[in-house]
Amino acid sequence: MPHHASKMYHFRYFLTEISSKLHLHEPIDEIKDFDNRHRGILRKHIAVLGWWSVFNIVLGIVALIWLSGHWYYFMMMNMVWGIINFMVSMIVIDHAFFRKFRKGDCLERFEVQRHIEKMLIFNIGLDLSYIFFGLFLHAKGCAMPADRVALWQGFGISVIAQGIFLFCLDNYFHYLHLLNFRKAQPYLEKVLWEGEAVVKESEKGID
Repeated sequence: MPHHASKMYHFRYFLTEISSKLHLHEPIDEIKDFDNRHRGILRKHIAVLGWWSVFNIVLGIVALIWLSGHWYYFMMMNMVWGIINFMVSMIVIDHAFFRKFRKGDCLERFEVQRHIEKMLIFNIGLDLSYIFFGLFLHAKGCAMPADRVALWQGFGISVIAQGIFLFCLDNYFHYLHLLNFRKAQPYLEKVLWEGEAVVKESEKGID
């Protein structure tokens, strides 16, 4: 299947993953359980971001026709954020659906999970910077000429709103990834214990 066709094929998950259940409170009996939940969390994260992007784009287009002043610039900036976030979601979808998360052994798969948790922590810090930058733009608007106040403050409020949404979104999905890893810990400890037992038996055989 061509790359662009496969991406459109996976685009259907924007519809199905919003309401899908993750079953994070059920025990993990094998690596496939961990993988399925891991990919499910990623897909749901992408789906929520994708729909938030579409909402901002559509509402922005409609609002730009009817609104003016602060609200006009607020919706304009929201639409820009929507376009950027939608592009990001379409890029990230490759990582969530293709073979990257099916390669490697047990430990490598858990390492991918931990890597994503670290990325989300970085994103949370970035989200906070958006909020503070939005506050700066809003405050800067107070010192602008009267004909520029609406632009600066409208943009500032938009950046604050987007930062708050992304902060909540990334925190929530970081918690889900963490919960998935904690559920997998007993299984991981079992695998490590069995691996150590095999090594010890091999050493005895050599002796």
